[in-house]
Amino acid sequence: MSFEVLIVYFALLLLIALGGKYLFSPMQLLIKFMFKGGIGFILLLGFNLLSRFTGYYLPINFYTALYCGFLGLPGLISLCFLKTWL
Repeated sequence: MSFEVLIVYFALLLLIALGGKYLFSPMQLLIKFMFKGGIGFILLLGFNLLSRFTGYYLPINFYTALYCGFLGLPGLISLCFLKTWL
C-alpha cells in the first residue's frame, strides 16, 4: 500500500470521526434544526409581543427564527440592528 492511499484512508476516518454523528444520523440534525427554530420562533414572538406598544417589530419567518434560535439573544439584538440600519 502506498503512502498516498494511507493518507486518504486516514483523512476519511478523520472525516467520519468528526462528522460521523450527522453523517449516520440525518434525523438528529433535522431535529436539532427544528428545536433551534422553535426556540427562535418563541424568542421572536416574545419580542414582538413586548415591543408592540412601540411599533417596532421583527418579521417572523423561517430564516429569522433559525438565526435567533442558533444565536439566541445576541441574534435577536443583531436582527434589531440590521432592521434599524438597513
